[in-house]
Amino acid sequence: MNYKIITWKLIVFLSFLGMSTQAIAQDRPNIIFILADDMGYGDLPAYGHPYTKTPHLDKLADQGKIFTQGYMSGSWCMPARAALMTSLFPSREFLSSFVIDVEKPSVTSVMSGAGYKTAHIGKWHIGDNKRGENAPPPSEYGIDLSFTTQSTGPGFTSKDKKKPHYREHTTTHYVDMAIDFAKENKKEPFFINLWLYPTHSYIDPLPKYLARFKDLKVDINDFESEYQRDFLNFVAETNDIDKAMQSYCADVSNLDDEIGRLLKALEEMGLEENTIIIFSSDNGPGPILNNTKKLRERYAKKPNLANSVGSAGPFRQRKGSMYEGGIRAPWIVKWPKKIKGGTKDEETVITGVDFLPTVASLAGVEVPTTMQMDGVDVSKAILGKPQEREKLHFWSDKPNWQVVRDGKWKAHLHLNKVQLYDLEADQGETTDVAEQYPELVAKYGKLLREWKKEIHKPVHKSK
Repeated sequence: MNYKIITWKLIVFLSFLGMSTQAIAQDRPNIIFILADDMGYGDLPAYGHPYTKTPHLDKLADQGKIFTQGYMSGSWCMPARAALMTSLFPSREFLSSFVIDVEKPSVTSVMSGAGYKTAHIGKWHIGDNKRGENAPPPSEYGIDLSFTTQSTGPGFTSKDKKKPHYREHTTTHYVDMAIDFAKENKKEPFFINLWLYPTHSYIDPLPKYLARFKDLKVDINDFESEYQRDFLNFVAETNDIDKAMQSYCADVSNLDDEIGRLLKALEEMGLEENTIIIFSSDNGPGPILNNTKKLRERYAKKPNLANSVGSAGPFRQRKGSMYEGGIRAPWIVKWPKKIKGGTKDEETVITGVDFLPTVASLAGVEVPTTMQMDGVDVSKAILGKPQEREKLHFWSDKPNWQVVRDGKWKAHLHLNKVQLYDLEADQGETTDVAEQYPELVAKYGKLLREWKKEIHKPVHKSK
């Protein structure tokens, strides 16, 4: 028995009992967090993609609120997911293994302690591949129902691993489980992490989805980012760019259909009005981008580069990068009971570490004051109210690259050199203006070096 988790649940439960009678009497919302895998900021029509078709996610955006300055707190899977669960910068404690300390609270243990039924369905991928078998299972984090895979690839729900199109069946199965969990717990509040696999490689869509895009022809000039166009040109040199894009759009379409099925089920159960749906992606589009010749040659030999045509929108680079293309993510929030539909927030910066305190606040759950968090509660912005923020935005999931965003300024400390970008004038980070602003370079360089010393103290060591 894990007495540490029980203690945290007791602390949260006692905090919840201390809330006002009025707050307790209110119907607490259900929360479903849908996380795509390696979907770029620009992969949805709502965020400017020229080819994908997502009527259900379009409807979600039309009925909810879109954030255009949404981020993850890591540039690739494990650190981003660890930050979502803990509200801690991944480098603070997870630099070497990304295993979440069970002695510390997580979003699921906090929600469970406040009386929520909790589920984690889909990809887990917290804990590195070498230590995956030794990492605590999801059930150790206050999760009532867990059906997960630890692998970096799509995973299987059938014993027959040769069965074609297993990933589509996996997505369907995960959504089925989420619907069943909602049905079983519809009389009490529930929290579901629904972490799906599209659009992570290997992409092999069902024929019915490919048929929707069989006539698609790629015009690279349809994409506004120079970096996106350059990468698509690289793919076109080594692969059939039209087939790659057709497969990618089909995978997005598959994901959209499954989300639509979930939304319809919630409506039929009478849960739509008071269920918060949050949609995002764990990092920028794959594959992890490194501009070395060796890596580019390796990708050139792959037989299927469909996962290489995802779009980071107007931003620079992709998954694995601290430039905007690696960490920007779509954030869509729908809550018919409280959020005005069809709204767009172009001012509020929301990051992965903000997820835990924000959903707790939306649910009326008081987070214990003893809990360490790097994120802040941005629920006011979600509800359309003025939002103030004192903390700066930091990123680092590798020892030699730290980033801070302060208003329009974004500074990189990369290989001990400071780069500076004005995101208002140059959202694509094409022009380093460090030489023009030496005082800002000194300010942010000092800040990032001090922050690096503070957080790069991993408590877990890979074996």
